[in-house]
Amino acid sequence: MIRSGIRKSRCAVAVALLVLGLAGAAAAAAAAADMASLVTEFATARGQFEAGRAGSTGATDRAQRLFAQLLRRDADNPLYLAYYGSTFTLQARDTRIPWTRIKLIKHGTALLDRALGLLELPSAAARPAAAHPAAGAAALETRLVAIATFIALPEPLFHRRAAARREYQLAVSSPDYSLASPDLRGHLEYEGALIAREEGDAATEKTALRRVLALSPPSIDLAEVHARLAELH
Repeated sequence: MIRSGIRKSRCAVAVALLVLGLAGAAAAAAAAADMASLVTEFATARGQFEAGRAGSTGATDRAQRLFAQLLRRDADNPLYLAYYGSTFTLQARDTRIPWTRIKLIKHGTALLDRALGLLELPSAAARPAAAHPAAGAAALETRLVAIATFIALPEPLFHRRAAARREYQLAVSSPDYSLASPDLRGHLEYEGALIAREEGDAATEKTALRRVLALSPPSIDLAEVHARLAELH
């Protein structure tokens, strides 16, 4: 009877372990599916954002809604927050009402400042980039969105050039920079060239544009870069 009880006990433990293992596998599968869904949703939102940058007001509105949905799932995600904030500045670009434009820009830049602040939190850097992109390419892209937004704003009104320069310097001096894709690095260098152009620094602009050509990012019009370099000679 004792041996039978031991056998039954071992069987119960084995069943319990099997159940726990199945539960763990199911949880891992669910987490993987959720991550895949986030990646897909983010790609869609970013695509709409780029269409908005190209001039589609409808795409800008869709991007804003999609990034708002992503933020409901991950409220402290700097990358989502940066894109979401930038959609308000795109809406400002497309409105004809001056006070509405200023309100939208102020709201958008406040969200961008919050996104950049999240990158600096010590607790954020310790988290996996896949779950909370506060490091790696996602952090660089967060800074890129902020830089591109800031440098596009009228400097006499909003005074964002210094912030754009600071974020550019933080990005290119980051240990993550050398590991980033040529496309991402190329976009950062392109924005660095725009900052230098705004500051009247032709030498720095030329250096940055040459780096863009060396990286040959597929999503940048390199003919435009060559033309600008020809103007600077």
